[in-house]
Amino acid sequence: MKQVKEIVALIKDAGTFTTFGYKTDEFEIEISVGAPNVSPPVSYVSSPVAISAPANVAAPAPNTALTLSSTERVIVSPMIGTFYRRPSPSSPPFVEVGDSVTPTTDLCIVEVMKLLNTIPAECAGKVTRILVEDGETIEVGQPLMVIELA
Repeated sequence: MKQVKEIVALIKDAGTFTTFGYKTDEFEIEISVGAPNVSPPVSYVSSPVAISAPANVAAPAPNTALTLSSTERVIVSPMIGTFYRRPSPSSPPFVEVGDSVTPTTDLCIVEVMKLLNTIPAECAGKVTRILVEDGETIEVGQPLMVIELA
């Protein structure tokens, strides 16, 4: 019963979400509901641009600036957490380089305090780059993937 109360409290604190997951040594639960999770808007880039990390995030190593063409869009993390490419360890990745996506295609999961937040593409196109390793800790605003717009 204690675990059920913890789950209810986590759901109340989560706000709007499409997928909620909770895992312990004894059990695992995943709930999918409601409208898609709304991420901060990611603007289109009209010319090549170098993207650097936000001020509160460690700067990338020299020569690792992200350069985008006018037809590419970068997907950034809306939150700090752990990046996962798969819905579960035994599942295939949500997307691979070369996969076509729609605005509702889930690209990855960001886990924050045992809450699993799916990140949708929010645009149509083809995944051209995956910039983060599975299981890596990520920061708010960190580039995750690049999509060539359709």
